[in-house]
Amino acid sequence: MDSLTHAFAVMLAAPDSVSRLYLFALVLGAVIPDIDILFKPYSDRYPSLYMFTHGGVTHSIPGAVAMAPLALTASAVAIAWGAFPIPEQDFRWVLMGGFFILGTFTHLFLDALAYPGIPLLYPVTPQKYTAGIFQGPSLVLFAASLIFATLSLSGMGGQTLTWTYAAFCILFILASGGIAFAVRAGTRGRAIPTLHPLRWIILAEDDGRYILSSFHLLSGTGPEKIFPKYRNTAPHELEDLVRRPEYQRLRFYSYVITANRDGDRVVFTDPIRAAGIIFYPPYYAELTLPAPDTA
Repeated sequence: MDSLTHAFAVMLAAPDSVSRLYLFALVLGAVIPDIDILFKPYSDRYPSLYMFTHGGVTHSIPGAVAMAPLALTASAVAIAWGAFPIPEQDFRWVLMGGFFILGTFTHLFLDALAYPGIPLLYPVTPQKYTAGIFQGPSLVLFAASLIFATLSLSGMGGQTLTWTYAAFCILFILASGGIAFAVRAGTRGRAIPTLHPLRWIILAEDDGRYILSSFHLLSGTGPEKIFPKYRNTAPHELEDLVRRPEYQRLRFYSYVITANRDGDRVVFTDPIRAAGIIFYPPYYAELTLPAPDTA
């Protein structure tokens, strides 16, 4: 999800009585998880830092709470620079932190609706969690937010525009959830949304292969594509390789991973992204590592 959508979502939810300072904390909380975009050069260089990438540690519940002091510090700096009037008598820094965390949780909630999800419980586990009702980032919500921002800044619409935008976002989420429910009721396997709301990818698996098919809500299931999990190798031969941070980073980005031994190297691939069936996330769709010595 995009920061613009998150910011407008929390502003819509804020009551009129919320002061400028508290609204600042609320909006800051809504956008600050995407600060992880700035960390990506480091996670690219050092694979062991793979969680410090977009959609990583700052998109977890513990990460959201841990960033609260950053919000309070930013607020204190903004006050010192005169960006806000002197806080009113009943001002509370604890309440500021609460508004920041509320904004951050709103961000996490919206991201958790989209595929492939976010690691909500990290550092307990790097597993991504998602309701999977639409593909992330949502171009529909981004476009709606951009239109809303443009019209609002131009002074058009007023409260009518605000409620129209809010109603559109809610209806889009509800409609996406209804479509996801219908798709999962009519298929077996993992249902992965695409940019087309009625076209989905269905991923099933058995011991030795992944079975990929398309599903259209109106026309049904399409032909299958088979991806063997292992070629010229076996899971027990790869135990050391899958512990390496380069592999862990690939797994974090991937939907599935296949392994193919080619002479003195092993090529790990996410065939769904490598084939362009799904484009997001666009990073690290393939990894080549030296083959283990099996002699």
